[in-house]
Amino acid sequence: MTTNTDPLSDFHDDLIIMIITFLPFIDAYRLCMSKKKWYDRSLWLHCRSFELHEASFMLPDSRQYWFSIGRRTKVMYMKRIGRLKYFHFVNRAVRRLASEFLTKFSFRLYYSSNSYHQNIDKWIEIVLKKSVQELSLDFSDGDPVEPQPMLRNPQYVLPHFFYQQGMSVRILNINSCGLGLCNFVNFIQLTSLALTRVRLFWAEIENIAHNCPFLETLSLVECYRIVKVEITLRTLGLRKLIVRHCQSLSLGIELWLPRLQYFEYAGKMVPFNMRGMDDLEEVVLDYRLDTRYSYNSEDIKSLFNPFADARILQVSTSALKIIPTEYLFFGQPLFKFWQLEHLTLKTGLEHFELASIICLLICSPYITTLSISTGAIMHTPDFRPNYFPLSPGEIWTTDGWILDHLECVQIEGFTGNTCETDLVNFMLRNSRSIKELNIKQLVRATSSVTSEAFKEINKAAVASEAVVINWS
Repeated sequence: MTTNTDPLSDFHDDLIIMIITFLPFIDAYRLCMSKKKWYDRSLWLHCRSFELHEASFMLPDSRQYWFSIGRRTKVMYMKRIGRLKYFHFVNRAVRRLASEFLTKFSFRLYYSSNSYHQNIDKWIEIVLKKSVQELSLDFSDGDPVEPQPMLRNPQYVLPHFFYQQGMSVRILNINSCGLGLCNFVNFIQLTSLALTRVRLFWAEIENIAHNCPFLETLSLVECYRIVKVEITLRTLGLRKLIVRHCQSLSLGIELWLPRLQYFEYAGKMVPFNMRGMDDLEEVVLDYRLDTRYSYNSEDIKSLFNPFADARILQVSTSALKIIPTEYLFFGQPLFKFWQLEHLTLKTGLEHFELASIICLLICSPYITTLSISTGAIMHTPDFRPNYFPLSPGEIWTTDGWILDHLECVQIEGFTGNTCETDLVNFMLRNSRSIKELNIKQLVRATSSVTSEAFKEINKAAVASEAVVINWS
């Protein structure tokens, strides 16, 4: 009597197909590779979630080795062969997809030849006819070894039928290609849109806002030719907006979005005109520092005032460098965060940033948690900060600054230098409600310096006897 040592061989194809419909494409393919009959019958083509990038065909570990020994020609040859293999594999697989509809279709292919154009059009046409819900078209070079430079004039342009057949798409991500017609009138179910490295005009943003009534998330990253981001459609249910490193935004950003909850901006300082942001909860600000510009109080007012009602705020080191130090002496800062509960500072803790940190703490009287990351160091040797008459030691001994509601402080990247130690001592001395102080040391920090800082902090005077200091 023989026993069946492989229970999978008894599974009917219909059962395997049902399992495959719940698996991502790569897992479905590997499952079918385990049984020859499943692979021969192409059961993996019943997958409903197709996600595959060209980098997986380029042997990155092997190419990294050849790159490390200077064999660049070998590296480029392997990359070119890997891209061709990826293209032919996707071309065969997409045309043979057996599922009637798709939940997700995502590919990344660096568009380096016009010969790809008709095939890519066919891929998009096939998946749109299968009522795909999440669509990601990425034509950037995701090579981790030696990426290609970004092209400002994309070679691939979305075809007209793309905008005519997009009724089923709910999540759309487009990277490094031309938008073409750019008419989203048929994307009536779209809830999330991410545009990266595309040429985008003012009117096209307005077209997106008016034709996508259910849009909840909009992300614009490294887009160019944008003069202004203006979304003033009060009926739009947009909840998350990201504008990161777009050019040129010479006319700034104007928003009237009553339901907006999350706003993130990274780039140079531009004019903000915000109205009706009653539901705004979280704001992330990462400004590029212009060392040739002399910042003043009006700049800072326009920088922070639009976000006065935010509950969570993250500020980068560049913004900390430009806060005028006269705020500390006028006694009444020009902006207040009355609703702010959590503050995150990404700072290099250079000496002229200390006054700005205190300024933000004064302007946020009701914060309960504070996170400080000291790893985001951006040295600006040609930047001349505003004059500050107090020395770093005198900053922390000034009386009258009490943090009544601060309960938890998290510090990452601690190296034990004087500025970091003085800042910790200041918070311990002035935070009467603090219960927990977590300090995570930088891996490459000098042990002798951090141990001395540890001793000094443990001996420091504290305003709260309940505070617990955790080191890691």
